[in-house]
Amino acid sequence: MTSGIPYTPVEGLIVLAGVSVLLIIVILISIWKKMGIGKDFIQGLLMGGSQLVAIALVLTVLFRLQEDDNFLWIPPVIILVGSMAIIGGWRSAKRAAKMPGAFMVTTPAIIAGASVSLMVLVISRAMPLKPQFIVPLAGMVFGNSMAICSLTLDRVIREFELNRNVIETKLSLGASSKQAMEELFRMGVRAALIPTIDRLKTLGIIFIPGAMAGLLIAGTDPLVAAEYQLIVYIMIIGGGIITALMVVILSRKRFFNENEQVRDWG
Repeated sequence: MTSGIPYTPVEGLIVLAGVSVLLIIVILISIWKKMGIGKDFIQGLLMGGSQLVAIALVLTVLFRLQEDDNFLWIPPVIILVGSMAIIGGWRSAKRAAKMPGAFMVTTPAIIAGASVSLMVLVISRAMPLKPQFIVPLAGMVFGNSMAICSLTLDRVIREFELNRNVIETKLSLGASSKQAMEELFRMGVRAALIPTIDRLKTLGIIFIPGAMAGLLIAGTDPLVAAEYQLIVYIMIIGGGIITALMVVILSRKRFFNENEQVRDWG
């Protein structure tokens, strides 16, 4: 079985240029129909493309350090994974701009969920301690935890704003802040996990996930690729649930003060 993509990086640029014709057509159609997405689409493409190239260059250096049988790759990997946590927390906090100090909720929540997932992957030997495994798997875990963190916090804030009178009534009747927000927190966690659960239900039928697709392209046995994808996906979901629960725990102090009164964010 042939392993890997059958062309060099230079040939890949030519292929990329050919494929980009589709994007040009889509952008022209969006401009013609005045959809207002052309600018955002181009900006997103440039940002995403530049970040992919940057991480590819970093990984190239890390892989060469690894081949030299030394441990010089460890500090860069730690910095890279730490950056994932901080940037993920910052991006999620931007989605919750109404909440003061949201960064102190999102970042610990993302770190907690992703760290547990990565530790389990290491203990189970699903993730060998090598850059080629650590960086992509950490990216998957942190990325999913960030998405679930954003969805959870966004839903909880929205429900809080819509039900503020109900919450204050419960507090006036003697309920604690935890009791007043309990149902809203449950709704936030459930809503955040729906996309992940839906993807799990259609795994392998509607789409082949990234890890499995990458392994298949690299020439791995399909059964082994499917098993590894399940391992990774279970860890990602587990980390996402932990992140959502941490958001609930950490955000309660942002909604209420030490006297169990609703905070005024204005």
